Order: sequence, then C-alpha cells, then structure tokens
Amino acid sequence: MAQINIIGPALGITGYDSHVRQLANALNKYTKVRLQTQLNPGIEKQINDQELEMIKRLPEKDEINLIITNPAGWLVNLNAKRNWVFLIWEGDIIPKWIIEQCLDKRIEYIFVASNHTLQAVLKTLHETPNIITDMTGLKGINSTLNDIIIPKIKVMPHGVDLEKFYPKDKPKKLTFILNKGFKNLEDRGGVQYFLKAYLEEFSKADNVEAIIKLNPAYGIPDLNKIIKEMTNKTEAELPKLAFDLNAYPYNELVKLYNSGNVFVSPTRAEAYNLGCIEAMACGLPVITTNFGGQTDFVNNDNGWLIGGELTEIKHDILYEGTKWLTPNLKELKETLRFVYDNQGLIKIKGDKANETALDNTWYQTAKKIIELVK
Repeated sequence: MAQINIIGPALGITGYDSHVRQLANALNKYTKVRLQTQLNPGIEKQINDQELEMIKRLPEKDEINLIITNPAGWLVNLNAKRNWVFLIWEGDIIPKWIIEQCLDKRIEYIFVASNHTLQAVLKTLHETPNIITDMTGLKGINSTLNDIIIPKIKVMPHGVDLEKFYPKDKPKKLTFILNKGFKNLEDRGGVQYFLKAYLEEFSKADNVEAIIKLNPAYGIPDLNKIIKEMTNKTEAELPKLAFDLNAYPYNELVKLYNSGNVFVSPTRAEAYNLGCIEAMACGLPVITTNFGGQTDFVNNDNGWLIGGELTEIKHDILYEGTKWLTPNLKELKETLRFVYDNQGLIKIKGDKANETALDNTWYQTAKKIIELVK
C-alpha cells in the first residue's frame, strides 16, 4: 500500500494542528505515514515515538500527498502523482479563488469535513455558474460540475480519539464549558454571544458557573472591558465566571471538558467543530447553533440546537461575501435557563452524546481514506 505524506502544521495549538496530528496518528495504524510539518527546536519533547518516526520517515516514489493547509498553500505541494487536499471552510459559500484551486487537474480528491462545507461548494457552483467558464474557458456548467469538481469531493469527517477523551466524574454544580478562540466581538467562534447571554440571564444568586477556555493562539481581547460593556451588573451581582488562558497539551483537554456538565458552542460557522465532538466523548451534551459542521452529529437527542440569522461578513477580507450565522440571543438565553431548570436532562443527553462520539472517531475516518489508497 502506498505511503501517505501528510503535509500541514501539527505541533501547535490551532485547529489545523490538531487535525493534522490526530489524523496522522490514526492513519499510521493502517499504512505508512510520513509527516511533513514544521520542525521547531525541541520537538522531541512535544511528540511521541510514533510521531517522531513519521517525521523522520523518508519519501517514497509513489507516495500520496495529503495536504491539510489553507487552500492558499495547496499549489506548492501538488508534486506527487496523487494529490489529495482538505478543504476546510466555514460559511454558506466558497470564494472564487478557492474554487479555482479546486479545478487544478493535479488534485485527485478534495476532502471536506462535513456536509456544511459540501453544501457551500454546491451552492457556490449552482448560484454562480459562470464562475467556472470565466476561469477555465469551458462551456456548459453541467459538464463542469459532473466532470471536474463534484467527483473529486469526499466527505471525510474529523473525529475524536477515545483514548484521550472519555467521561469522568462531573461537578455537582451546573457548569457550562466553552473551548474556543476569541479575538473580538465579530469572532466566528461565538464566545461573545455566550458571554452576553450568560451575564444577562444569570446572577450570583444562581447556583451556576461558566469556564471559558480561550485558545491563546488566536490572541486574547480585553476581557474585563468586554464584560463591563455587556452588562450593567456590579461585580458582586455577576454569576460565577472563570477564564482559562493556558495552552494545554492536547491530551490534557479531557480534564477541561470533565470539569463541566454542558458544553456550549454558539458558533457562527464551523467546518466541523472539534470542541463539540471532544466534549461529547466526555459525556457532555452540547448547546450549539444549527449552522455548521457540528450539525452532522449534534441533534436534539444529544444536545440543544439554537437558530439565528445569516449575515454577510464584512470585517474579514478572507470571508468577504460569505454569510455566517448571528445566533439568536433570546433563544440562547432561554436554552441556558431551560438547562438550569431541567438538569435531570443533562445526564440523559450526555449519555447520548457519548454514544454519538463512539461513532465519530479519527480511526473511522482513517479507514475511509485508506479505501481510496487501494
């Protein structure tokens, strides 16, 4: 079986790093994997023996390139006979420049992590049929869809490592857990919406707590200023709230998830949403939005879905023209209160969440990829 050369960041704390590292370890169980990633000083202390072996492994003549980077980094790595790319994208449409990358004949397969991204590709091609002709000179949108892009696309979900994420004892006090980056009030992860909903809905009199783990890789805003702008409550009136700004090793995140009872992800858009599936593996039901890759595995049996309004993104040039969800704050507040008032449902939905995670592992995704190698 051909060796797979995975190209992408693996030793940091971003979503891409987690994706590359976890998938590489899973694939290496079934075939030889070479890991082509950044080599920082002292990496031997950051990785296990299997990962070091993958990094040191030499290229082979017929190996397959599996490229897990921003699409802007695809072209420089399309140098194998067989090239596969992961299209990680959040929002309702795909930008023209990415569609152009997808047309490259050197790309055999385009992997997407969820039906969310798949539908964004289909919507883009359907609503702007001239985009293909403009870039390629080809005539006939049907032949373009059928013969160039659509056959390349395969849904290859992210997953969870059940050896790293599993249920432990939970706190007696209702504790909401978030784990996301948070740069500003327009941020895609939606931490700002939880903060406002939580601070408005609860007070110190409520027996509730929130722990918000912020990924320092994306920067940290002035949290005290944001809280003051969000509520008129005095510090003595505020519900219990803690921010965790540490950069944990990946295998220690299980402690974070099990320090709470319910995971909250009021995200505006996600290609998959690793935080949700990791929390679910730890037995936490999820409160999240109904727009994004997490809707492939979060439902009303294992969590709570909230709605909102799709709004065009204008603050980030990378996503200009794309729409994300603006979560319905009233609905989010009502859901938080409902969970508080009906805590008997948490264990029931948490057990369902754990069952869902058992069917969404990195190993299952690795097996799907291996089928394409043959």
